[in-house]
Amino acid sequence: MLGAAPFDAWAAACRPKRPFPPVFLKSMGPCAFNQETLSFVGEPAEQAMCLLRAFDKSRNLGAPLESIPAEIASRVGQTSGLPDREALSAHLVELNLAWDFAAFLWTPISHARDNNPDAPAARYLVIHDTSGPNFGSRPFPANLDEHPKINSLARFMCSDGWELAHVIINRPGRMMLGHELGSPWRAMKFERARSFGTELKGLFIHVELIQPRRRSGRRGRNDAQAPTPGFTTAQYDRLALVYVIASTRAGRWLIPAFHGPIDAGIRGGHDDPQNFDLDAFAASIEKLMHQLRDREQPAVSLAP
Repeated sequence: MLGAAPFDAWAAACRPKRPFPPVFLKSMGPCAFNQETLSFVGEPAEQAMCLLRAFDKSRNLGAPLESIPAEIASRVGQTSGLPDREALSAHLVELNLAWDFAAFLWTPISHARDNNPDAPAARYLVIHDTSGPNFGSRPFPANLDEHPKINSLARFMCSDGWELAHVIINRPGRMMLGHELGSPWRAMKFERARSFGTELKGLFIHVELIQPRRRSGRRGRNDAQAPTPGFTTAQYDRLALVYVIASTRAGRWLIPAFHGPIDAGIRGGHDDPQNFDLDAFAASIEKLMHQLRDREQPAVSLAP
């Protein structure tokens, strides 16, 4: 029911015709990335509070959060509490996601330094929104969450393997696997900075949530206005599923992050995701974990 969309034989080539312009950093960003440790500053929960802050209506980055939902704070960076892989696999099979996700549960997730096995495994799950299609000054359609053009995953298929993220999730909750989670991929300017080379390639797992935009204000071309609510329950549920899959394969709960704070301060940086509900995401994680715990086989006692 929620399987990946079939490959479109007419998918376009997505590889840029010209190399990306070089990215030069003025700093290590508002969350102070440490190039030696390949992590942002602070304990995992502190990193999440810095990386999960949003932009305001004027596109200014907000202050670090004072707290994050307990369902996230209690897990990030921990090796305990991960689901049983057999239970997770069975759940994925029921969702018709065996081919893209269940088949790889026992294989490594991507590693930094372009998949160097001696480098750290992926530590961050970066949440993006597609910021499109852009409706300009037109209102969002009433059937936004079911609109076939807005929610078409075929628009994101590439004939040359240059899909924009590891996973793309549309508003009804259907998913497309752009890159297997064991494949390193870069989707942010920060990752491509000249000072890093390919050091950060594989440190981040990227998930795009389909979200249209429209122009804010009467003049100029922009995509500053997102719908409210920003995302659907189905999207939060599938994002939670990807988060649990990635964390299970990494052997440690990944640190969720927004794209915007990581690229903040870089020319042309993005403001996504807009109108993201952290409590809804946390609730989806907890709901999924309850479902998986119910699937786990109880331990068999050998005592007489």
